Amino acid sequence: MEVARRTGVRHGTVERRLDRLDRIVGLPLTLRSRHTARLTTAGSRILVAGRRFFHQVDLAARTHIFGHGSEAVDAPEVLSLVSTEPLLDEVVEDAAASLDLLLSVRHEAPHQVAAQLAGYQVDAAYTWSLQSPRHSLERSVRTCEVLDDPLWVILPRDHPLAARREVSLADLRDETWVSETGPGSEILVTRVFQLAGLTAPTRLHITGASVARGILRRGDAIGLGSPTHPAVQDPSLVRRSLAERPRRTTSLLVDPTIVPRALAGRLAALIAEVQLRRFAEHHRDLLDEPWWAQWYAERTGADARRFGAGPDQGSVPGQAEGRKLDVDDLHLLQAVARHGSINRAAAVLSISQSALTRRIHRLEQSLGARLLLRSPRGTSLTGPTRQFLRQLALYEAEFREAALACRSVERPLAQGHWPIRRGVAAGARMSG
Repeated sequence: MEVARRTGVRHGTVERRLDRLDRIVGLPLTLRSRHTARLTTAGSRILVAGRRFFHQVDLAARTHIFGHGSEAVDAPEVLSLVSTEPLLDEVVEDAAASLDLLLSVRHEAPHQVAAQLAGYQVDAAYTWSLQSPRHSLERSVRTCEVLDDPLWVILPRDHPLAARREVSLADLRDETWVSETGPGSEILVTRVFQLAGLTAPTRLHITGASVARGILRRGDAIGLGSPTHPAVQDPSLVRRSLAERPRRTTSLLVDPTIVPRALAGRLAALIAEVQLRRFAEHHRDLLDEPWWAQWYAERTGADARRFGAGPDQGSVPGQAEGRKLDVDDLHLLQAVARHGSINRAAAVLSISQSALTRRIHRLEQSLGARLLLRSPRGTSLTGPTRQFLRQLALYEAEFREAALACRSVERPLAQGHWPIRRGVAAGARMSG
């Protein structure tokens, strides 16, 4: 009822459209009762995929028809983000207050973070890597470095080396270690030892980050901590610097078609600012050491400069800002391109030539650009329109793949279930 009121559509029409979406996808996308409605898991994923599709169509229009580049221009209202570490509440609150950005955050193991980003289930990911940030994703992402993240060792207070201010990895090789698995399925402790030119410890527990913290708290093993890693605070444990100064890099990976360049940089800087503030509050004893004090001073100075950056001057809104595009109109334009003229397309679509001409003219007015070249010899598409339609076909195929991925074992979709050109519900609209 609220959707009907806000959109000016009848309640029954909203119900029928939702039912039609369920039939098209082959899965229930909403759970509805008399007074409430909410999305199913499949519905949430379809919503993310659909929002990305509309962003891409808008971006393709800006890029190919208006020539404004391949970057996102408008920030999303809600950014779907997956993180390897529990993001602090301050990050979510500060993003809403200072960036006017609402974060929808989920937390996963590093390898699952990469899979969700690659599978277009989220718009951004906060994760870590050893040495320089690397990713092998097929989708296009922008990497914003958050912090170079020096590692320390966590020891029981009664450990023989706990009295030292600094210890070496070489002195700890025979200890029992606990380690998490990184984004590339590499073992953090093993890689740290290898990068230091040492053989990996033989007694090594490999587990998730939360279980690793529990083992450390019980004193059953030693492990690695860092400024961005959730702190293990317990009177029975001590933190000691490592002579080898191992470190990892934390990064924010974003979809550039969804997240504008300036917003991505400001969000990365905000995460760094909050992490540095927490480090200073909880690990002030490390700041008594010159090396850590210098590292902190350098990071806070660089972070302040980054966070003070102004808006992205390279992003220019399109001429058709505020336009609304009807997906069915785009399909009619595809039909004209496929059949070579309005006459032939109208015959195949079983609509009148005048009706098709009016729909194409409406689309041109919505975009504020000429899409067809008309002459006595016939109708042809402009070069930018052809590029736009090629991108549209790719985006529709990607959307169908995302929708098909939602099917469950109990409710498989029939072979050839999706229409050739109407994977998006008729009447769906996009705001620029």
